[in-house]
Amino acid sequence: MKTPFEILNVPEDADDRQIKDAYLQEVRKFPPERHPEQFKRIRQAYERIATEEDRLRFLLFDTSIPDPADMVMLVLDSKKRNRADLRKDFRQLLGDSLKFTVKGFEI
Repeated sequence: MKTPFEILNVPEDADDRQIKDAYLQEVRKFPPERHPEQFKRIRQAYERIATEEDRLRFLLFDTSIPDPADMVMLVLDSKKRNRADLRKDFRQLLGDSLKFTVKGFEI
């Protein structure tokens, strides 16, 4: 899962202006009318780190909950994959410390 900094292609020590410029650049590349899902991710990333206070809150307290769309794609794609590969992908998405149950088996 990408962090807001990775989505906007800025370093973690970027200032407000750098983040806003990166946001506007990404929005120009992915306008909402042509790329609604990508635009939504860009907007959410910007909202999470737009100000110094937001960045500090994110860096100190964020628990990085996986994107629900990524979770759905893994489950839908699971029919084409073996259980070990699916388990590995969920662990990567959720973190090794978390346990997750999908369709009756623990990952």
